[in-house]
Amino acid sequence: MKKQVGELKAGDKILVFGELLEVKKVELSEKGVKQGRTKARIEAINEKGELKVIIRLANEQVEVK
Repeated sequence: MKKQVGELKAGDKILVFGELLEVKKVELSEKGVKQGRTKARIEAINEKGELKVIIRLANEQVEVK
């Protein structure tokens, strides 16, 4: 199942670069002047407990498990 990055919530499990991550926090930025798009900063933890920070456009799709 796919979901837009801007719709992710804490506790969602996502598949990024072949790695299963659990979302801990999602921050959305304002629309930028240069690109005119909202960006999302995702803090997630992998199965080993390592923190991963991913920045994507808020309207991009991501695989949700």
